[in-house]
Formats: sequence, structure tokens, C-alpha cells
Amino acid sequence: MANKGHYRVEGGSRQGIYICSPAGELLSSINSLNPDDVLSVIQQGLDKWNHDTISNLPIDPINTVTPSHRWEDSYPENGLVLTGYKIDLKSDPPSNDNRGDRWNMDHVWFNQAEMKGWITNELIEGSVNKVPAVVSERLIRFHLVDNVRGQTLPFAPDEIKVNQMMTEVVYKNESSLELEISGESFSVAKGEWLLGANDWTPTHLLDHSIKTKLLGKVTYNFQTETVTEFELVAIGERFGKTQNNGRMFGSDSNHIGFYYKMAQENASEKIAPAFIDLYNADWIIHPINKKRL
Repeated sequence: MANKGHYRVEGGSRQGIYICSPAGELLSSINSLNPDDVLSVIQQGLDKWNHDTISNLPIDPINTVTPSHRWEDSYPENGLVLTGYKIDLKSDPPSNDNRGDRWNMDHVWFNQAEMKGWITNELIEGSVNKVPAVVSERLIRFHLVDNVRGQTLPFAPDEIKVNQMMTEVVYKNESSLELEISGESFSVAKGEWLLGANDWTPTHLLDHSIKTKLLGKVTYNFQTETVTEFELVAIGERFGKTQNNGRMFGSDSNHIGFYYKMAQENASEKIAPAFIDLYNADWIIHPINKKRL
């Protein structure tokens, strides 16, 4: 259906507003932030709806449809799920533009094995330990990215130039463990796209980078085998732009703030991460007709 909409091609983004019948017939669609344009397209769809044939009356509610694949099927029930927020930080002196108040959010998924790979009972109070690569690389490649104002791109493994994420055990007893997180990262994408042909493959190669410093804390309960508290703050400096991330008009660089906390147990915070299809994880269930990179 979406292939007949405003994009009119297969693959790539399907972002927008679609008005359709229960039988799946597209009535109208648009991708716009202009409320008048959106209202006009909704009205066009409503006009077609009012003149539709009997074949497109509501489907019998008994005939439910089960999707063949949903990324949410891979939700790590006993793992660590984070909700993340990112926003442009004001310059000194402040320099505002027409998109300066934009912000974005995403989710981060780790399954139980990945979580226990860096939060274990074997840790000794006072020790300093490197965060396992599977954890730090996932954060750096897919989440410490510049999607404050629009869709951006992930980094390839070879584009990570600095990956220094450490934990210090500040408290431990028989029931719980407290860690402090600190570190820095630096990722640089320059020239050729390194992640193969997929839905994210850009048509324009634009150099971009992001450097961050991180600070956070984790509390883990040994009895319940769960993280009970998690906070991570990062200050990032981005340079350059990607094809669709809204940096075409503005400065070449600025600072970004990142904040991650534990997700809540509700449906709105079980939405899959944006780059779930490229995650460095073999427990993610992929569509049958698509191969993992």
C-alpha cells in the first residue's frame, strides 16, 4: 500500500500520514509538518471514503490479521531496556535557529546475557573494569548519534576511533551492587558507506563525526537479577551532517546532550530501537526475507 503513496517507490522510508480503508486500499497520503496540507490530504481521503464501494466496508472483526514479523517480538524481557533522550545544547552566547528546540528519543536493548556480561557478582568493590565491547559498541554505533533533528545514520565498527567506557564498583554487599560509569567515545564516518545495502544506505556520502564524554550510575539487585537504577549522561560534540538529519542549514558543529534511563513497563516504551535491524546481536529476530549484515 505504501508503495502507492507519496514516495511511489519500494524500499526506504515510509514516513508520513496514510489514510486507507480497512481492506487496505490507499485513499491519500502525505509527509508534511504543515497542518493545512495534512488537513487537506485527510479531507481528500475522507471524501474517497464517503464514496467508497461496499467491498471496502469494515472487515469482520473475527478476521484478525497477525503480522508475519515485528521487531518488538525480540523485546528482551529479562534484560536491560533504556529510554534515551537527546537535544541540542545552547551555545555560549546562545545562538538560536528555526529548529533549535528540536529533540528526539529512542530505546536501547540489551538481553539478559549482555547485561550480566558487565554487571556480575564477581566484581570487587573498588575495582575499575572496561565495559564489554558488545555493550559499548552498541551504544556508540547506534545511539550516540546525531538524530536530534531528523533521521541519521549508524556508525560502522571501523568508524569507532575511541571507545573508552569504564565502570568502578563503588559499593557492594550480599544483595546489591553500585557502579559508576565514565568514559569517552569518538566516531568518524568519512567517505564510503561501510554497512552494505540496506534500508539505511544513503544516496549522498556526507562526512560526519561525534565525540562524547560520559558519566553514569547503575544499581543491580543480586536477588532479583535486575537493574533497579540506571542513569547515563553524555555531552557530545557533533561535526558535519547526514542526508536526512536536518543539519543542512546551520552550523557545521555544535554540542548535543544525551540522557538514558531505565524504560518503564508500558507499551509505549517497548518500541524497538531505530537501528534494531543493524544491531550487533544474534538474538534479534529478523524478517525471513532479509539477511543480517
